[in-house]
Amino acid sequence: MTNVRRLTLQLTPLLDLLLIVMFAQYMQLRIVAVQDAERVASERETTIHENEELRKQVEQWESYQQNFDKTQHQERVQLGQLVRELFKIPEATINKIIQPRSQNEGGGLSPSDTADLKARFQQLANSRGDLVVDHLLTFNEMRKQFDIWEFYLNENGELLITVGQDRQQLKSKPIETPEAFVEIALKVRKQFPPTKNSVLILCRYGDCRLLNKLAMTRGLPAIANRIKSDGEGTIHFEYAVFGYRPHPELDK
Repeated sequence: MTNVRRLTLQLTPLLDLLLIVMFAQYMQLRIVAVQDAERVASERETTIHENEELRKQVEQWESYQQNFDKTQHQERVQLGQLVRELFKIPEATINKIIQPRSQNEGGGLSPSDTADLKARFQQLANSRGDLVVDHLLTFNEMRKQFDIWEFYLNENGELLITVGQDRQQLKSKPIETPEAFVEIALKVRKQFPPTKNSVLILCRYGDCRLLNKLAMTRGLPAIANRIKSDGEGTIHFEYAVFGYRPHPELDK
């Protein structure tokens, strides 16, 4: 009996110590949990504040952007109205500018082309200012899809060529045959390799002889065939003959 009682007295302090340790660990966990909760709450408060500041900045930016867009739109409308006035050209002047030329001479406008141009002039003259600007921007975007070569045939039968993004200018010898024109175009292609899949050749001519003019207009359709026969037909060529211009307009 005495031995049993002594064993009980020895275990009681150990149990008390174990309870103290468990309580200390519990309190430590409570302290950590409270600290974590305070940290999370603080971070949440900071996040809420940052989000509110960000929302205000977004609203300010949206307001600025809306005002900027409205101002820009008004400027476009005013510009478009000014351009629209430029298209209010008397009928007699339009007829003089786009009058049909003989298709045999090349570069002439067919009756349907003439009718389309007149209708387009009328449409632009009656459009809202912003629609006129949209038309010009559309045209500008289309130009970005082509490499533009500008050929001007002067009174001596020489080709004045403007090519490349830097609008470099070349001058050829007088041309008298379509084959000579094609050879010059091939030299331009070699010296200034196209950067896009399509090349648009814009042609004008001055007070040259009919022989020179026919050399150019008859040589244009042969360029693509010649390049294709040479095994270099990966570039698509288009052309347009704008007709007579008294001056080459090389200062653009």
